[in-house]
Amino acid sequence: MSDIIRLLPESIANQIAAGEVVPAPAYIVKELLENSIDAGATQIQIEIVGAGREAVQVTDNGKGMSPIDARMAFERHATSKLREIEDLDSLATMGFRGEALAAIASVCQVELRTRTSEQEVGTELRIEGAKVKSSTPIACPVGTTLRAMNIFYNTPGRRKHIEARKESTELSDIWKEFAKVALANPQVAFTLKGTGKYDKVLPSSTQKERILGIGGGKLAKALLPVSYESDFCSIRGFIGTPSTALRSGAQQYFFVNNRFIRHPYFHKAVMLAYEKFIPAGTQPHYFLFFTIPAANIDVNIHPQKTDVRFLDGETIFQIIISLVKEAFSSHALTPSIDFEQGIPIEIPAYQGRRDVVLDLDKQYQMEDEGELPSEGSMQGFSLSTGGAVLRTLSGRSLRPKEPQIDWDDLGEHFDSMSFESTSSAEPLFPTPSDEEFGSPGIRLSTARAQRPTPLFTASSLLYQGRYIITTLADSLAIIDVRRAQLRIIYDSYLSGLSSLAYNSEQPLFPEVLEFSPGELPTALAVMEELSKLGFDFGDLGDGHFSVSEAPSLLTKEAINFVRLIVADSLDTHRSGSEYVRSFLAEAAAEAEVLQMPLPKTSDEVAELLSDLTSSSDAYLTPSGKSIITLLSETTLSSFFG
Repeated sequence: MSDIIRLLPESIANQIAAGEVVPAPAYIVKELLENSIDAGATQIQIEIVGAGREAVQVTDNGKGMSPIDARMAFERHATSKLREIEDLDSLATMGFRGEALAAIASVCQVELRTRTSEQEVGTELRIEGAKVKSSTPIACPVGTTLRAMNIFYNTPGRRKHIEARKESTELSDIWKEFAKVALANPQVAFTLKGTGKYDKVLPSSTQKERILGIGGGKLAKALLPVSYESDFCSIRGFIGTPSTALRSGAQQYFFVNNRFIRHPYFHKAVMLAYEKFIPAGTQPHYFLFFTIPAANIDVNIHPQKTDVRFLDGETIFQIIISLVKEAFSSHALTPSIDFEQGIPIEIPAYQGRRDVVLDLDKQYQMEDEGELPSEGSMQGFSLSTGGAVLRTLSGRSLRPKEPQIDWDDLGEHFDSMSFESTSSAEPLFPTPSDEEFGSPGIRLSTARAQRPTPLFTASSLLYQGRYIITTLADSLAIIDVRRAQLRIIYDSYLSGLSSLAYNSEQPLFPEVLEFSPGELPTALAVMEELSKLGFDFGDLGDGHFSVSEAPSLLTKEAINFVRLIVADSLDTHRSGSEYVRSFLAEAAAEAEVLQMPLPKTSDEVAELLSDLTSSSDAYLTPSGKSIITLLSETTLSSFFG
């Protein structure tokens, strides 16, 4: 086999290079696995020693490398996957920049053994600090074995940081990267060793079998298949049933052309489709695989290639919503009428003929005047409203008795209804429509008119830990606890950001932000606003930036927050200091609220209501969802007749 690895011309390297660095052992696992996939391997074995700090070894049965290719592979910008910048429009490989092996060799001691099918003997390379120490012929099978040892052995500062991390954290990160590659390639057999509870043997299988192998057998009856085909794109995969949604730990994966990606905009599409089917604060499982012409996506955005720009993301957004809802409909998960249930169904009153129904006001007047119908004329007559039956007997009052409220039954009735969608149980203030806030995006936060402070006038009942039942004015009030917590935390973060109450800290591991020429003006405007809130950016040139400082509440995910807000600003065309502050406050609040405990005692409920009363808007979340739903006396009476 002829040599295929070439150094990229400087003009091309400058357009795709990302200054890639090795942050942790999980990165090494990811890059070596993707190289094995690109080499056509059908069997891959991964061995981990000392949580990856001592060694990471990946062995595959791919096509291998010639002696010259083996040495060239560790040169920066040396790749077999790209020749011209136009090749990005038809890219079918996982890697293309030619930086990963060079970055790994610069901070590890590397041993490489490789052989092609045309060679009788293979090649063994030993590399330290990016310098080749030896190159010798060796007997080995066709394929490649690469062992990266003693990560950061030549950078004591970074070695100290990684040794301070728990081994369990490193192993968890390694498993996550392994799972992404394994899910995208069910046709490849994988073996993972040395990770304790994460050790796994995965034979070549179907897509669903691979999902169960990664996600566990508990998903066997929890997955619904989805499929969409068109010339524009195809989508296949599985979504979780609404009953399996979790408060944390849901398995959520997007893949584009077998490449794992993160895409908050598409995640929002999934959540919108699930909105009426799962409780607030829970997340569904999904495993969605997109196949899209390479010319319609841009993967040259982020060094790890997990952020992808789509040519027509809005169309895919709508397709995802329709696809998920269609899956629910096909599997009878849409709401339906059960004629055997004991709970009454809300049916609008008939507005046509009324002569057959006895008018209650006239009936009361007849009773007061002593003109009651005879027993014979009324025998067996009944009025049924919401399941309550009124029977008249001679000499008895026709007025219905005051109903005795069964709170357990009422609670079940609440569970079976969607208050936001019924005309008889409107929220105190209607949820604003998308038109009021512009185009839909990742966030809908915006300034709203101040509403009157709610005055809760009775003791409270905590139902299922998620809802507080009390009274507001002359109506029964139902308060969503999670949404109330979100509003309270959001106000706290927004106040802190506005007053610069958070100290700035340096991220533990430096990362690089990269923006295309089309994104750069928006990114610069966003970063200018972020700089006023405690961020500090380093300009590396050619659209590359580093985050050297960030507010303490955002330090751990500073890079992701910046990418997210730039993407949202591009999608929604919103900007300005108020937008930036509200976006960061809402994103941080959403991340924290899922980890918060629910109130359990009356004192905790009272404290929550007090904080909600003092918030900037007790009725709506930052994204415009109702926190409080009111049930009038008329609505309640319809439950009992």
